[in-house]
Amino acid sequence: MSKKGIKVTSVTYAMKGRDLLQKNGYKAYLTRNPHPEDDEGCGYVIYVNNLDKKCFEILKRNRIKVTGTVDLGEVL
Repeated sequence: MSKKGIKVTSVTYAMKGRDLLQKNGYKAYLTRNPHPEDDEGCGYVIYVNNLDKKCFEILKRNRIKVTGTVDLGEVL
């Protein structure tokens, strides 16, 4: 099973997003982006154990701009 990270525009938004998801019952963590050559996002991504559509809705509702996802592979 592939592990995905949520890319955001800054490390500040990554921390805020992680905290929001944790407050909503998700196990969310920050980790380094294993593909830093990507132009979009910052050097960190939000990893959520059970990533689903609701995670993205929570972030959007709280004005956390998501730029995409990244495959974390065996990083975690």
